[in-house]
Amino acid sequence: MEIIDFSKLYELDFNLKNLFAVKQYWKEKSYFKMSNPRKTSCLLLLCGCSAKYKFDDGELMVPRHSVIYIPEGAVYESLFFDCDNSVPATILIEFSLYLPDGSSFCAANAPTLVKNEAGLMINELFNDAADMYSQSVISRSKIKSIIYNLIYEFSYSERQKSIYLRGFNTIAKGISILESDFKSEITIKELAQICHVSESTFRRLFREYMGKSPAEYRIERRISYAKKLLKTGSMTVIEVALETGFDDPAYFCRVFKKQTGITGGEYLKSYNTFQ
Repeated sequence: MEIIDFSKLYELDFNLKNLFAVKQYWKEKSYFKMSNPRKTSCLLLLCGCSAKYKFDDGELMVPRHSVIYIPEGAVYESLFFDCDNSVPATILIEFSLYLPDGSSFCAANAPTLVKNEAGLMINELFNDAADMYSQSVISRSKIKSIIYNLIYEFSYSERQKSIYLRGFNTIAKGISILESDFKSEITIKELAQICHVSESTFRRLFREYMGKSPAEYRIERRISYAKKLLKTGSMTVIEVALETGFDDPAYFCRVFKKQTGITGGEYLKSYNTFQ
């Protein structure tokens, strides 16, 4: 199965299926063995215990108040200790990850610590998912939105760590600005000033980090978003152009055709024709 690292899920289009959430109550020194490969991936919040996980390639100590990701297909053993019986020991959220073409993937190949200190918002999201799943009428769309939110938070955190670990900390603020607001008209010169580096240095480091220039990255993000909007069939090409940060619809059409090989109007017509 394909592995797509958490840090790359930040801007990846993916789907969720096979949702489930539950609060779990483990006693001190409780032992669990997953002998058969897991059928789904999961996120596990250790809110009232610590745990030790053993798997083929090693072991992982997971402290209380942290979150781990366990991939689909994993085989492992876990031991729970330091249990506080006044709260759930763990909250489990299960799901399967799929790319738009229907192929499944995982975010790691073994149990992985994704958050070593879960904040209040993370705790609330886990609790909300478990509480909603216990209701007589389950809102799967709401639970799905919670899981998307959790994955976004963990992915963004991992992405920020990767920026610093790979030595791009000097332009980290600029990278974050371009990633979070690709519709902004902020110039490369202004981004460089924010990062206290020269414009040429910012361009060079950004290309080393992303594999493309800042301008190319911004255009690709805008066109990718435009394609999603056009697929809905609810907006005209001009409306999509303006929504994605292009003040000139004619320029948008030229860029869209250069990126995709067809015009925005042709893309809109062909997609809605075959759906």
